[in-house]
Amino acid sequence: MKEVVLGEEAAFGNLPAEVNVGNDPYFLVRDESGDYKLLSRLCPHAGGYVMNFGGGALVCPLHYWEFDACTGSCTTVKGASLDAYPVTVREGVLVADMA
Repeated sequence: MKEVVLGEEAAFGNLPAEVNVGNDPYFLVRDESGDYKLLSRLCPHAGGYVMNFGGGALVCPLHYWEFDACTGSCTTVKGASLDAYPVTVREGVLVADMA
């Protein structure tokens, strides 16, 4: 299991938040049940960087695939999704399980 400390929970006021783990880009999101996730910003279709244009969707500008900003599930192509990793809160610090 590779755990990555993302930072203090209080530092992430506006979600989705852009986060880098090493050189890899992610979004920190929170679903309807309050659980945090780390979503890859690389589109599974063509590897473009998914962007947050607001409105609850994350969009890849290469071919306009849209992803739910809470779950990472693709809303335009059935069965597709962004890679997602669980994030836990430990004493106010967000820790991602990147295993």
